[in-house]
Amino acid sequence: MARVMLSALHVVTLCGIVGLLAVPVGSLSTKEGKIVDANGSEVILKGFALSGFESGFTMTGDVSSGSDSIAHDWRTNMYRAKMMGFNAARLEWHTSGLQASPKSVTTSNCNIASTADVDSSLLPPPSVGTPQPTGNPTLPQDPPAITDGICSSDLPTSSTTDRFVYMANYLCSQGFYVALVYHSISIAYGGDSAIQDKDAWISGWVSLLEQVLQSGSCQNRLILDLINEPDAYGASWTESGELSDDVATYYLDAMDALHEACPTCLLQIQGSGQYAAPTYTNYGDGFCTDSTQLGGNSNPAQFFVSLLGKKYLSQTILAPHVYGPIVSTQVGESSGDALYARLSRSFGYLNKDGFCSGGACHVFPVILGEFNVLLSSSLDVAFWSSLVKYLNNVEDGADGKHNAISSFFIWAWDANADMQFGLGGMVEMDYQTLNWSKMAMLIDNSEQFTYGMGLKPWYLSGSIQHSGNDSTPAGMTYTTESYTL
Repeated sequence: MARVMLSALHVVTLCGIVGLLAVPVGSLSTKEGKIVDANGSEVILKGFALSGFESGFTMTGDVSSGSDSIAHDWRTNMYRAKMMGFNAARLEWHTSGLQASPKSVTTSNCNIASTADVDSSLLPPPSVGTPQPTGNPTLPQDPPAITDGICSSDLPTSSTTDRFVYMANYLCSQGFYVALVYHSISIAYGGDSAIQDKDAWISGWVSLLEQVLQSGSCQNRLILDLINEPDAYGASWTESGELSDDVATYYLDAMDALHEACPTCLLQIQGSGQYAAPTYTNYGDGFCTDSTQLGGNSNPAQFFVSLLGKKYLSQTILAPHVYGPIVSTQVGESSGDALYARLSRSFGYLNKDGFCSGGACHVFPVILGEFNVLLSSSLDVAFWSSLVKYLNNVEDGADGKHNAISSFFIWAWDANADMQFGLGGMVEMDYQTLNWSKMAMLIDNSEQFTYGMGLKPWYLSGSIQHSGNDSTPAGMTYTTESYTL
């Protein structure tokens, strides 16, 4: 990918985003195993993934389905996520996905939902068994205005990269923290081969980052997730698989370059090479450095030794992926003490005792980088019941080997993001109705799960709405092609 700035995008971001900027909290960093802002206050991420730019869809989700602007308008989608208490979003990408020609995503003659309809869509039905609102709560912010009856009219059609960069900036302007995630698919199954040229791949990463940073909207709000599930390439900390070098080398070389381009960005890494016995981690997990527990699996110890000497050590966070047996097929270590031992062996210790070498130690922040649950499966329900006790560090999940883990990214917001396992998104397959069963498992004190992940929707006491006044961006110079439903 050529390292160029897109002049059309320059106009888009400066004209369309300025005036919508969220109040910055200052540079993000880490301290004593926590993500903190410039004041030293802890930053807890409540996030979701947005899929599509890594699959050739050239957009997140499917805004052509559904019956009105609640489904068709992308900004209304993100407004609803914001009202539900989310403050972070993952934007997946890879090189070939961004090089694809952008598909039309606007809807002419869009049926505009009323504010009352949007309000109603954001209130849980009593049958769900999640904490209910009291009284008649009022939305703290109006839904985005839609002009000329065209939904998603703000999204660029000049190029898919323009669209991706604009969406990242828009999310930042609305107060979201944004994780840019390079998404992996095995090259043998049609994955992005650009990553095989490490230097060019890093150059492409830096170029995309520079474009996202250009308008200033994402200053102090970016997280860079270097490689999603490197296991998909058959790669590990010490083996290259389909790549040109091992994962540790890819990470360190990319971190060197990305930190130089953005010293205030957080650098997020996933585990690798430990999915076989005896560790049984998921793809995206695998941080165990105890050689006595690894069997023949890959050991990241030397990576961590190198990382201890890097100037971006305090910008580094760990983001393991943790799934139940529906995805992982590991039934034996998916609940109770066996699950707790697996998680603490992989990453829990890094957030409590940290990694030590040569007298130097560092405690790493750990976030739940990706997860989902098939709620119709008793095995997955048992997994989630145990996992939330582990993450909250309560009851039998308090094993003394880890600290509570509060930040997360669930896969995914989009209804159609997972068609392989049927896990479902945060929106139902009508692309309109919120998946209240999923919401309930993230909100504390639901009827099914005592413990959740601390999500606080707008209608519950303690909800914090991040800043950013939503309005239709003006002054765009690109053209928008439309289709009529």
